[in-house]
Amino acid sequence: MEAIEEIAKEECLELLQTKAKVGRVAFIEDGRPMVLPVNYRADPESVVFCTADGSKLSYLKDGAPAAFEIDAARSANHSGWSVVVQGTAQEVTDEDELYELRHGPLKSWATDASQHWIRISIDRISGRKIPES
Repeated sequence: MEAIEEIAKEECLELLQTKAKVGRVAFIEDGRPMVLPVNYRADPESVVFCTADGSKLSYLKDGAPAAFEIDAARSANHSGWSVVVQGTAQEVTDEDELYELRHGPLKSWATDASQHWIRISIDRISGRKIPES
């Protein structure tokens, strides 16, 4: 069995920005942990995604703590990697930024782009990988 290796911050950011279209956002809902998949886009400072009115993701505002995760696995050779972001969530309210997000390349599979946009700051980012055997 191969040892688990840490992934450097720069590589974590590269994986986050280029290797996935769907990630999982984790947050607290009524005192309990919740994890949901979302389409996202990332830059070196944050992860952003779209959500609908009244969804469980409405808990992600006003500086709520949140985590975000992406991964890939290759079962044939028992390898893979995972990147985790920890930060705080805020609803995007700047009209210019909302216009760019609503007309940009990110297209949610589940939500109309005119809905709410949430940003999770990248306060901490870490990654781990199991190399190919």
